[in-house]
Amino acid sequence: MAESNRRQPHGHFSEEAWADFVRRSGEPEQRARLQQHLEAGCERCAETLGVWTGVVDLTGQEVSYEPPDEVVTRMKARFALSRPEGLLERAARSASLVFDSFRQPALAGVRTTGASPQYLLYKAGRYLIRLQVEREAGSDRLAVVGQVVDEANPKSTLQDLPVLLLSAKETLDRTLTNTLGEFELRSDPSEDLRLAIGIPEIGTLTLPGPLAGAGGVSGLGMRGGLGRRTRARHL
Repeated sequence: MAESNRRQPHGHFSEEAWADFVRRSGEPEQRARLQQHLEAGCERCAETLGVWTGVVDLTGQEVSYEPPDEVVTRMKARFALSRPEGLLERAARSASLVFDSFRQPALAGVRTTGASPQYLLYKAGRYLIRLQVEREAGSDRLAVVGQVVDEANPKSTLQDLPVLLLSAKETLDRTLTNTLGEFELRSDPSEDLRLAIGIPEIGTLTLPGPLAGAGGVSGLGMRGGLGRRTRARHL
């Protein structure tokens, strides 16, 4: 540093000089002068040296510090759901509804004893998002079970993707996908029930269209036995 070679009033060396001394930087001649000054018994400079030694030691410890996996997962989920608005809008436009069971006509001659679960299939880039929405048995609450699948690499692990169940600007429930990309959420019914999910390489998007969420018939799992098998980890 420019001030490293200059002494302060009363013959003391500057803070910058001692910082360089601790980091073992600077000219050898300057380091020799600082060492001689310490050996002469300057208590003030010795105290300054102690402060900078502690700072450098602390900095070295921070470099090697690794936060717990749970903290890293939580932070990734939080930042994934805080993307700039422009990116969210672009991501939302990239998702499309491929299939909605409620839009399919009923088969002729088939009677139903109650409303069936709603099955939805969305596509976002190379990713498929499968959903099953139904009312819980003996309750008015809704259960939303889903799975994210990479079409290009079906065996890829899509774990710890953030998933939120929203109504307007309110978050009703949230979770992370498990090792199979599966998740499960629950909430009270809402006229504007929507799902937001973090998709790799795209960001966080809100799936178009509200979830109807009627039904009470259980036991109709998705392909691969999704149904009630999912054990997504809640935040």
